[in-house]
Amino acid sequence: MSKHQKSSFSGIGSVGKIASGLVLSILVGFFLGNYLDGKLDSSPWLTLLLTLFGIFAGFAWLYKSAKDRDDE
Repeated sequence: MSKHQKSSFSGIGSVGKIASGLVLSILVGFFLGNYLDGKLDSSPWLTLLLTLFGIFAGFAWLYKSAKDRDDE
């Protein structure tokens, strides 16, 4: 395998890691908020709050990952 192909696969892996980290944090916030809204009858407030928290956490993780990658 050539060096160029290894670099391409590394880039694909990085994109997959970034996408999964963002999507998972948002989905966890959404589904946890939705579940708690059903249990506590507080719809839609916890869903909105935890989804926003998931978005914030996802972008904070993205920033930290990009910063750590730049330090290498």
